[in-house]
Amino acid sequence: MTQPKVSVIIPVYNLEQYVRRCLDSVVRQTLKDIEIICINDGSTDNSLDILREYEKNDARIRVIDKDNEGQGLARNIGIDAAEGEFVGFVDGDDWIETGMYEKMYDAARKNDSDLHLCTVRRVDADGNELGIRCNYDRYIGGKFQDESFVFNSFDIADVLFKLERFSVNKIYKSTFLKRNNIFFSSIRCYEDNIFHFRTIFEAQRISITPKPFYTYVINREGASSSKSKELWALFDANREIKKYMGDNRLAQEMAQRFDNYRIRRYLTYYYIVDRKDRKAFFGRMKDEFQAMEAKSNPFIGRTEKVFFLLVRAMPYPLFACTHIPGYACFYAYMSLWLRSQNRALPGGRRMRNIDLRDVV
Repeated sequence: MTQPKVSVIIPVYNLEQYVRRCLDSVVRQTLKDIEIICINDGSTDNSLDILREYEKNDARIRVIDKDNEGQGLARNIGIDAAEGEFVGFVDGDDWIETGMYEKMYDAARKNDSDLHLCTVRRVDADGNELGIRCNYDRYIGGKFQDESFVFNSFDIADVLFKLERFSVNKIYKSTFLKRNNIFFSSIRCYEDNIFHFRTIFEAQRISITPKPFYTYVINREGASSSKSKELWALFDANREIKKYMGDNRLAQEMAQRFDNYRIRRYLTYYYIVDRKDRKAFFGRMKDEFQAMEAKSNPFIGRTEKVFFLLVRAMPYPLFACTHIPGYACFYAYMSLWLRSQNRALPGGRRMRNIDLRDVV
Protein backbone atom coordinates (compact mmCIF):
# COMPACT_ATOMS: atom_id res chain seq x y z
CA MET A 1 0.00 0.00 0.00
CA THR A 2 1.16 3.54 -0.68
CA GLN A 3 1.88 5.88 2.19
CA PRO A 4 -1.18 7.96 3.18
CA LYS A 5 -0.76 11.66 2.57
CA VAL A 6 -2.23 12.66 5.95
CA SER A 7 -2.83 10.70 9.13
CA VAL A 8 -5.78 12.24 11.00
CA ILE A 9 -5.68 11.52 14.74
CA ILE A 10 -8.95 11.83 16.68
CA PRO A 11 -8.94 11.31 20.48
CA VAL A 12 -12.40 10.51 21.84
CA TYR A 13 -13.66 10.49 25.41
CA ASN A 14 -17.42 10.30 26.07
CA LEU A 15 -18.47 12.12 22.92
CA GLU A 16 -21.40 10.03 21.72
CA GLN A 17 -23.43 13.18 21.01
CA TYR A 18 -20.78 14.76 18.80
CA VAL A 19 -18.43 12.19 17.32
CA ARG A 20 -20.60 11.28 14.30
CA ARG A 21 -20.54 14.88 13.10
CA CYS A 22 -16.78 14.93 13.51
CA LEU A 23 -16.18 11.63 11.71
CA ASP A 24 -18.52 12.57 8.85
CA SER A 25 -16.51 15.73 8.23
CA VAL A 26 -13.27 13.73 8.10
CA VAL A 27 -14.39 10.80 5.94
CA ARG A 28 -15.89 13.25 3.41
CA GLN A 29 -12.60 15.03 2.82
CA THR A 30 -11.81 15.72 -0.82
CA LEU A 31 -8.34 14.35 -0.07
CA LYS A 32 -9.15 10.64 -0.12
CA ASP A 33 -5.66 9.30 0.53
CA ILE A 34 -5.78 9.66 4.30
CA GLU A 35 -5.82 7.35 7.29
CA ILE A 36 -8.05 8.10 10.25
CA ILE A 37 -6.80 6.94 13.64
CA CYS A 38 -9.44 7.13 16.37
CA ILE A 39 -8.22 6.74 19.95
CA ASN A 40 -10.98 5.78 22.37
CA ASP A 41 -9.60 7.13 25.64
CA GLY A 42 -11.59 4.97 28.05
CA SER A 43 -15.06 6.24 27.15
CA THR A 44 -17.87 5.05 29.40
CA ASP A 45 -20.71 5.96 27.00
CA ASN A 46 -21.40 4.60 23.49
CA SER A 47 -18.48 6.38 21.82
CA LEU A 48 -16.51 3.18 21.21
CA ASP A 49 -19.50 1.47 19.56
CA ILE A 50 -19.87 4.43 17.20
CA LEU A 51 -16.16 4.34 16.34
CA ARG A 52 -16.36 0.60 15.62
CA GLU A 53 -19.36 1.19 13.37
CA TYR A 54 -17.41 3.71 11.27
CA GLU A 55 -14.37 1.42 11.25
CA LYS A 56 -16.43 -1.37 9.65
CA ASN A 57 -17.70 0.94 6.92
CA ASP A 58 -14.44 2.68 5.96
CA ALA A 59 -11.15 0.82 5.52
CA ARG A 60 -9.20 4.03 6.20
CA ILE A 61 -10.35 4.10 9.84
CA ARG A 62 -8.46 2.39 12.65
CA VAL A 63 -9.78 2.35 16.20
CA ILE A 64 -7.44 2.00 19.16
CA ASP A 65 -9.09 1.37 22.52
CA LYS A 66 -7.25 2.30 25.72
CA ASP A 67 -7.75 3.27 29.35
CA ASN A 68 -8.41 6.92 30.12
CA GLU A 69 -5.13 8.83 30.47
CA GLY A 70 -5.94 12.17 28.89
CA GLN A 71 -5.99 13.69 25.44
CA GLY A 72 -2.25 14.30 25.20
CA LEU A 73 -1.25 10.67 25.73
CA ALA A 74 -4.06 9.54 23.41
CA ARG A 75 -2.64 11.74 20.66
CA ASN A 76 0.84 10.34 21.31
CA ILE A 77 -0.46 6.83 20.63
CA GLY A 78 -1.87 8.16 17.38
CA ILE A 79 1.48 9.72 16.42
CA ASP A 80 3.25 6.41 17.06
CA ALA A 81 0.71 4.56 14.94
CA ALA A 82 0.60 7.11 12.11
CA GLU A 83 1.97 6.13 8.72
CA GLY A 84 1.08 9.30 6.82
CA GLU A 85 3.44 11.80 5.25
CA PHE A 86 1.79 14.47 7.43
CA VAL A 87 -0.06 14.25 10.74
CA GLY A 88 -3.16 16.27 11.70
CA PHE A 89 -5.39 16.34 14.78
CA VAL A 90 -9.14 16.78 15.13
CA ASP A 91 -10.97 16.83 18.46
CA GLY A 92 -13.96 14.51 18.54
CA ASP A 93 -16.48 17.26 19.28
CA ASP A 94 -15.27 19.59 16.47
CA TRP A 95 -15.52 19.37 12.70
CA ILE A 96 -13.60 20.46 9.61
CA GLU A 97 -14.37 21.83 6.17
CA THR A 98 -14.51 19.29 3.35
CA GLY A 99 -11.46 20.60 1.47
CA MET A 100 -9.27 21.27 4.52
CA TYR A 101 -6.68 18.55 4.18
CA GLU A 102 -6.44 18.64 0.39
CA LYS A 103 -5.70 22.37 0.34
CA MET A 104 -3.36 22.27 3.32
CA TYR A 105 -1.49 19.22 2.05
CA ASP A 106 -0.97 20.75 -1.41
CA ALA A 107 0.36 23.98 0.11
CA ALA A 108 2.61 22.14 2.56
CA ARG A 109 4.09 19.97 -0.17
CA LYS A 110 4.64 22.95 -2.46
CA ASN A 111 6.46 24.86 0.28
CA ASP A 112 8.26 21.83 1.77
CA SER A 113 6.81 22.98 5.11
CA ASP A 114 7.53 21.37 8.45
CA LEU A 115 4.10 22.55 9.49
CA HIS A 116 1.25 24.29 7.69
CA LEU A 117 -1.63 25.98 9.47
CA CYS A 118 -5.06 27.46 8.84
CA THR A 119 -7.33 29.67 10.92
CA VAL A 120 -10.17 28.57 13.18
CA ARG A 121 -13.76 29.66 13.66
CA ARG A 122 -15.47 29.22 16.99
CA VAL A 123 -19.05 28.20 17.67
CA ASP A 124 -21.02 27.36 20.78
CA ALA A 125 -22.44 23.93 21.54
CA ASP A 126 -25.52 24.69 19.40
CA GLY A 127 -23.42 25.68 16.39
CA ASN A 128 -24.03 29.42 16.74
CA GLU A 129 -21.24 31.60 15.36
CA LEU A 130 -19.37 33.47 18.07
CA GLY A 131 -17.79 35.94 15.69
CA ILE A 132 -14.28 35.12 16.89
CA ARG A 133 -11.68 33.51 14.74
CA CYS A 134 -8.31 32.16 15.73
CA ASN A 135 -6.00 35.15 15.62
CA TYR A 136 -3.48 33.54 13.29
CA ASP A 137 -5.14 35.39 10.43
CA ARG A 138 -5.07 38.66 12.38
CA TYR A 139 -1.41 38.49 13.33
CA ILE A 140 0.13 36.42 10.54
CA GLY A 141 -2.37 36.43 7.70
CA GLY A 142 -1.87 40.09 6.89
CA LYS A 143 1.85 39.55 6.50
CA PHE A 144 1.70 36.21 4.73
CA GLN A 145 -1.48 36.31 2.66
CA ASP A 146 0.13 34.26 -0.11
CA GLU A 147 0.46 30.56 0.69
CA SER A 148 3.88 30.56 -0.97
CA PHE A 149 5.41 32.59 1.89
CA VAL A 150 7.52 30.49 4.25
CA PHE A 151 8.62 31.74 7.67
CA ASN A 152 9.90 30.56 11.05
CA SER A 153 9.40 31.59 14.67
CA PHE A 154 11.90 34.46 14.51
CA ASP A 155 10.09 35.99 11.52
CA ILE A 156 6.97 36.34 13.69
CA ALA A 157 8.67 36.90 17.05
CA ASP A 158 6.72 40.10 17.69
CA VAL A 159 3.38 38.26 17.56
CA LEU A 160 4.38 34.69 18.39
CA PHE A 161 3.17 34.80 21.99
CA LYS A 162 -0.13 36.38 21.02
CA LEU A 163 -1.17 33.42 18.90
CA GLU A 164 -3.69 30.79 19.92
CA ARG A 165 -1.94 27.59 20.94
CA PHE A 166 -3.97 25.14 18.88
CA SER A 167 -2.59 21.93 17.43
CA VAL A 168 -5.79 21.06 15.55
CA ASN A 169 -5.42 23.80 12.92
CA LYS A 170 -2.12 22.43 11.60
CA ILE A 171 -0.60 19.54 9.73
CA TYR A 172 2.91 18.45 10.68
CA LYS A 173 5.43 16.63 8.54
CA SER A 174 5.83 13.22 10.17
CA THR A 175 9.60 13.17 9.72
CA PHE A 176 9.79 16.58 11.40
CA LEU A 177 7.98 15.30 14.52
CA LYS A 178 10.06 12.13 14.70
CA ARG A 179 13.39 13.83 14.01
CA ASN A 180 12.81 16.25 16.88
CA ASN A 181 11.12 13.67 19.14
CA ILE A 182 8.10 15.92 19.63
CA PHE A 183 5.15 14.48 21.53
CA PHE A 184 2.41 15.82 23.79
CA SER A 185 2.95 16.28 27.51
CA SER A 186 1.22 14.02 30.02
CA ILE A 187 -0.26 17.14 31.68
CA ARG A 188 -4.02 16.84 31.26
CA CYS A 189 -4.56 20.55 30.67
CA TYR A 190 -2.53 22.80 28.40
CA GLU A 191 -0.91 19.87 26.62
CA ASP A 192 -1.48 21.89 23.43
CA ASN A 193 0.66 24.74 24.77
CA ILE A 194 3.81 22.66 25.13
CA PHE A 195 3.34 20.90 21.80
CA HIS A 196 2.58 24.21 20.08
CA PHE A 197 5.71 26.00 21.28
CA ARG A 198 8.00 23.05 20.62
CA THR A 199 6.79 22.63 17.04
CA ILE A 200 6.84 26.38 16.34
CA PHE A 201 10.38 26.77 17.70
CA GLU A 202 11.76 23.68 15.96
CA ALA A 203 10.13 24.28 12.56
CA GLN A 204 12.36 25.91 9.99
CA ARG A 205 9.63 26.17 7.37
CA ILE A 206 6.09 27.26 8.34
CA SER A 207 3.33 28.30 5.97
CA ILE A 208 -0.28 29.41 6.33
CA THR A 209 -3.61 29.25 4.57
CA PRO A 210 -5.50 32.17 6.16
CA LYS A 211 -8.91 30.49 5.88
CA PRO A 212 -11.04 29.06 8.72
CA PHE A 213 -11.09 25.38 7.77
CA TYR A 214 -11.44 24.17 11.37
CA THR A 215 -14.55 24.66 13.55
CA TYR A 216 -13.84 24.66 17.27
CA VAL A 217 -16.73 24.07 19.68
CA ILE A 218 -16.48 25.80 23.06
CA ASN A 219 -18.51 25.36 26.22
CA ARG A 220 -20.06 22.12 25.12
CA GLU A 221 -22.25 20.25 27.59
CA GLY A 222 -20.30 17.60 29.46
CA ALA A 223 -16.88 19.16 29.09
CA SER A 224 -15.01 17.80 32.07
CA SER A 225 -12.15 20.21 32.74
CA SER A 226 -12.66 22.69 35.54
CA LYS A 227 -11.32 26.23 35.37
CA SER A 228 -9.53 25.82 38.69
CA LYS A 229 -7.81 22.65 37.52
CA GLU A 230 -6.75 24.34 34.29
CA LEU A 231 -5.29 27.31 36.12
CA TRP A 232 -3.07 25.15 38.32
CA ALA A 233 -1.92 23.14 35.32
CA LEU A 234 -0.84 26.38 33.66
CA PHE A 235 2.14 26.63 36.04
CA ASP A 236 3.24 23.09 35.18
CA ALA A 237 2.92 23.72 31.45
CA ASN A 238 4.88 26.96 31.61
CA ARG A 239 7.59 25.26 33.65
CA GLU A 240 7.97 22.59 30.96
CA ILE A 241 8.14 25.20 28.21
CA LYS A 242 10.70 27.27 30.11
CA LYS A 243 12.85 24.18 30.71
CA TYR A 244 12.68 23.26 27.04
CA MET A 245 13.74 26.78 26.03
CA GLY A 246 16.68 26.66 28.45
CA ASP A 247 17.78 23.17 27.47
CA ASN A 248 17.78 24.16 23.80
CA ARG A 249 19.44 27.53 24.40
CA LEU A 250 16.89 29.50 22.44
CA ALA A 251 17.77 33.12 21.74
CA GLN A 252 17.48 35.49 24.69
CA GLU A 253 14.81 37.47 22.86
CA MET A 254 12.48 34.45 22.80
CA ALA A 255 13.07 33.74 26.48
CA GLN A 256 12.31 37.36 27.35
CA ARG A 257 9.17 37.42 25.23
CA PHE A 258 8.05 34.20 26.91
CA ASP A 259 8.51 35.82 30.33
CA ASN A 260 6.17 38.64 29.30
CA TYR A 261 3.70 36.03 28.04
CA ARG A 262 3.80 34.28 31.43
CA ILE A 263 3.23 37.50 33.35
CA ARG A 264 0.34 38.48 31.07
CA ARG A 265 -1.39 35.12 31.45
CA TYR A 266 -1.04 35.08 35.23
CA LEU A 267 -2.40 38.61 35.36
CA THR A 268 -5.49 37.49 33.47
CA TYR A 269 -5.98 34.22 35.30
CA TYR A 270 -5.46 35.54 38.81
CA TYR A 271 -8.84 37.27 38.56
CA ILE A 272 -10.50 34.12 37.22
CA VAL A 273 -9.36 31.66 39.87
CA ASP A 274 -11.79 31.00 42.72
CA ARG A 275 -11.30 33.47 45.54
CA LYS A 276 -10.54 30.68 47.97
CA ASP A 277 -7.59 29.65 45.80
CA ARG A 278 -6.15 33.08 45.08
CA LYS A 279 -3.70 33.12 47.97
CA ALA A 280 -2.13 29.86 46.80
CA PHE A 281 -2.15 31.08 43.19
CA PHE A 282 -0.43 34.28 44.32
CA GLY A 283 2.24 32.20 46.08
CA ARG A 284 2.98 30.25 42.91
CA MET A 285 3.25 33.49 40.92
CA LYS A 286 5.55 35.07 43.49
CA ASP A 287 7.90 32.07 43.39
CA GLU A 288 8.15 32.32 39.60
CA PHE A 289 8.56 36.08 39.58
CA GLN A 290 11.33 35.98 42.21
CA ALA A 291 13.35 33.81 39.82
CA MET A 292 12.58 36.01 36.79
CA GLU A 293 14.81 38.84 35.59
CA ALA A 294 12.54 41.60 34.32
CA LYS A 295 14.55 44.79 34.85
CA SER A 296 16.49 44.41 31.60
CA ASN A 297 13.63 42.82 29.65
CA PRO A 298 12.52 45.25 26.91
CA PHE A 299 9.47 43.17 25.98
CA ILE A 300 7.52 43.43 29.23
CA GLY A 301 4.56 45.76 28.77
CA ARG A 302 3.56 48.47 31.22
CA THR A 303 0.61 46.68 32.73
CA GLU A 304 2.60 43.46 33.03
CA LYS A 305 5.49 45.32 34.67
CA VAL A 306 3.20 46.85 37.31
CA PHE A 307 1.69 43.46 38.05
CA PHE A 308 5.13 41.82 38.21
CA LEU A 309 6.54 44.42 40.60
CA LEU A 310 3.53 44.36 42.90
CA VAL A 311 3.50 40.55 43.16
CA ARG A 312 7.21 40.49 43.96
CA ALA A 313 7.08 43.31 46.51
CA MET A 314 3.77 42.88 48.33
CA PRO A 315 2.53 40.35 50.87
CA TYR A 316 -0.69 38.71 49.79
CA PRO A 317 -3.09 40.55 52.20
CA LEU A 318 -1.95 43.88 50.76
CA PHE A 319 -1.88 42.67 47.16
CA ALA A 320 -5.42 41.33 47.49
CA CYS A 321 -6.62 44.92 47.87
CA THR A 322 -4.99 46.12 44.63
CA HIS A 323 -6.71 46.80 41.34
CA ILE A 324 -4.26 46.23 38.51
CA PRO A 325 -6.06 48.26 35.80
CA GLY A 326 -5.94 51.24 38.13
CA TYR A 327 -2.26 50.73 38.77
CA ALA A 328 -1.63 50.45 35.04
CA CYS A 329 -3.23 53.87 34.51
CA PHE A 330 -1.17 55.24 37.38
CA TYR A 331 1.97 53.75 35.82
CA ALA A 332 1.24 55.34 32.44
CA TYR A 333 0.54 58.73 34.06
CA MET A 334 3.71 58.62 36.15
CA SER A 335 5.78 57.58 33.13
CA LEU A 336 4.65 60.67 31.23
CA TRP A 337 5.16 62.93 34.26
CA LEU A 338 8.66 61.63 35.00
CA ARG A 339 9.62 61.98 31.37
CA SER A 340 8.52 65.60 31.43
CA GLN A 341 10.55 66.20 34.63
CA ASN A 342 13.69 64.90 32.97
CA ARG A 343 13.62 67.61 30.32
CA ALA A 344 16.39 70.20 30.37
CA LEU A 345 15.88 72.95 32.97
CA PRO A 346 16.85 76.62 32.49
CA GLY A 347 20.62 77.00 32.37
CA GLY A 348 21.09 73.59 30.75
CA ARG A 349 20.75 71.66 34.04
CA ARG A 350 18.81 68.40 34.13
CA MET A 351 16.98 66.69 36.94
CA ARG A 352 18.30 63.38 38.20
CA ASN A 353 17.06 60.54 35.99
CA ILE A 354 14.21 58.88 37.79
CA ASP A 355 13.26 55.26 37.22
CA LEU A 356 9.59 54.47 37.77
CA ARG A 357 10.65 51.32 39.58
CA ASP A 358 11.96 53.62 42.31
CA VAL A 359 8.45 55.03 42.67
CA VAL A 360 6.28 51.91 42.52
